[in-house]
Amino acid sequence: MPRPEYIALVHAAKYDLRFCFGAEKPEMLRRYKAALEAACRASGFSGPELEAAIARDFGDWVKQEKLPKPPPAKI
Repeated sequence: MPRPEYIALVHAAKYDLRFCFGAEKPEMLRRYKAALEAACRASGFSGPELEAAIARDFGDWVKQEKLPKPPPAKI
């Protein structure tokens, strides 16, 4: 089954958030939250449910888009 566009948009926003510079972080976080919120409306799942469901797909999406591997997430 192909990946829904709303999931690809969440992945793209997550990728941008993880790859951005410090000054860009607030804007990239806002974009990620907006993409996640839109995906929640489209799918009917809550944010945490959707994030958990698509977490393992993120790496596949990065490979399929032929993007450089993002740096590890900073906690």
